[in-house]
Amino acid sequence: MYFNLSPKVNTDTFSNLGLIHPLMIGNEFATPPIQLSEESQNDYEIICKYALKQGWTQWVDFKMYLKENISAVVITDTRQIIRFASTGFERMTGYPPEFAKGKSPKLLQGKDTETEVRETIREAIQKREIVDAVITNYRKNGESYLCKVTIYPMFNKINELVNFLALESEVSE
Repeated sequence: MYFNLSPKVNTDTFSNLGLIHPLMIGNEFATPPIQLSEESQNDYEIICKYALKQGWTQWVDFKMYLKENISAVVITDTRQIIRFASTGFERMTGYPPEFAKGKSPKLLQGKDTETEVRETIREAIQKREIVDAVITNYRKNGESYLCKVTIYPMFNKINELVNFLALESEVSE
């Protein structure tokens, strides 16, 4: 779920969502609430603090990705340099989040990574649009896997692009 919380949005936009507060982050009031492990809860808190620091005006419902063992949340800057990777990133790729920081997500690509998918992702990023794709990535040990990725451009209150948020999960063929 993607919410645009910019000041330009009319409050009627949220009328069909029931009780929601623009500052509510995640699924705290969902039925039933999503329970996170201690390490995933730590990731969640880090992402929330990062979002507030960067001034994101929209919110992406990423909490489920932190709950799943084979899912990851990755935040890059505008140059696509990784600034945060959740602990699920290591379970999925074999790379520790600290290793990934400062690197490009291209570190996961290899010989069978689809050129046309890479181009689709690149075009959407240049246009600052949301993109969904399934791409062949590679783990640290060299094993390939299919990764479903949804990438969201994240803007601040003066409509500057400040980050990209990627929700990633391993999929079977």
